[in-house]
Amino acid sequence: MTDAHVDVYAHANPVFVRTVRAHGGRPEVLDVGCWNGTLGRALIRDANATVDGIERDAEQAQHARENGYRRVDVGDLDRGVPDADGRTYDFLLFGDVLEHTMHPDQVLAALVPRLKPGGRALLSLPNIAFAVNRLTHLLGRWDYRDYGILDRTHLRFFTKRTMVQLVEGAGLRVVRIDGYVGLHKHPWFVREPLRWLGRAWPSLFAIQIVLEAVPASGPRTPRD
Repeated sequence: MTDAHVDVYAHANPVFVRTVRAHGGRPEVLDVGCWNGTLGRALIRDANATVDGIERDAEQAQHARENGYRRVDVGDLDRGVPDADGRTYDFLLFGDVLEHTMHPDQVLAALVPRLKPGGRALLSLPNIAFAVNRLTHLLGRWDYRDYGILDRTHLRFFTKRTMVQLVEGAGLRVVRIDGYVGLHKHPWFVREPLRWLGRAWPSLFAIQIVLEAVPASGPRTPRD
């Protein structure tokens, strides 16, 4: 793994953190594919959350425990999700993990029953239809990289439309869509306009799209 790839995991997704923090109280969270626990550490600190995790890599799972996770189960999602021991959650978080699985629809559907009544799922997925990708594809290029949208380890690729199809196929209903552009190291006069574009037109300008979803049978919430 390159230094640049490691840097991708050095930042907790701010959309996830804001959404969980807005819940109030002491939300219980399952971080699916939690890696080293960077996200959970931010949720524990900033959202007063109790966080469990699922992670394939045993070494990274131990780092997540050291970052304050209550429990981290080690397992390969493509071989089935670990037993829940009856635990349910206010939030299921899928932060850049489903694109690494062979059957993301099955993984998502298997975990949806772990939502508490009124619970929500948050998913972030790379946007293969990002503007730069559209241009390079028109030029006949599909160049895998060590990180980013065309990460060599990605098994599935999604547009905004197919993300919604994935979520709805698992028995959920999308109530909010947000675009994420990153750009942590860029100056504000570059970062802020591009962040606005990512939120206003995520299908084109977001490198990553975040979806918030509730069980399809739950109370109706206006979609942004």
